[in-house]
This record gives sequence, C-alpha cells and structure tokens, in this order.
Amino acid sequence: MKRAILLGLITVAILAAPTTIASSRRAAGPPPVTKTHQFRCTDRNQSLYFLVYENDGTLDRGLLYVENMQSGNMTVEWAGTNFIKAKVNGNAANVAFLLGRDGNVMVANYTTATRVRVCHASYVYR
Repeated sequence: MKRAILLGLITVAILAAPTTIASSRRAAGPPPVTKTHQFRCTDRNQSLYFLVYENDGTLDRGLLYVENMQSGNMTVEWAGTNFIKAKVNGNAANVAFLLGRDGNVMVANYTTATRVRVCHASYVYR
C-alpha cells in the first residue's frame, strides 16, 4: 500500500514538472528589442563617436569613444523629441552632451544655460 502511494506521488511529480517549466518559460515573454543611436562627428573633432543603447523603446545607457577607444560611460535621457541628453558618469559638473537626430552635437552647460556646438555628426538608428 505504501509503495503504491509513493509510486503515485512520484508519477504525479514527474508529470507536473514539464507543465510547470513550460508555463514559466511562456511567462518570461520575448527578449527585449535592443537598438542603437550612433553619432559620429564628420566635420571637426572626427575622433568623437557616441553610442546610445535603447531597450524596448527606452534609452538605457551611452558610451563615448575618442580615437576608437571607449573613454566614458554616460547616463542618457530624452531632451525633447530630437535630442538625447548624455551626461558622462563621474563628472560632477552640470554639463552634458546634447546629441541631435539632425546631426548636431553640442555641449550644454546647465549652470550657465549655454550651449556650444562640438561638431556635425552622421546619425544612424538601428
């Protein structure tokens, strides 16, 4: 009698395991869609390159490259509809890059409310 109950419990556990695993996999959903915003200076300061990651439509993080070497990590957010505000992590000054979809790359000083154009960049979103 005890063997029959034990065998029945083991059988139920074995049959229930694949169902539990399959339902947890379905609940996870598809992987996030990752895209990038890429800005490469083309007129002056040609060694500057900015890469901004977007996950499922939300800006995630940014990277700053100088002479094709990663030089900084950036915190990014939208600044209006056509500009991305990219602040270099570790920089205590109230200064950030403004990366425009139209190719304008500027440095903005939020303490003095001034902006200076750094370069014109090619812009790719993929």
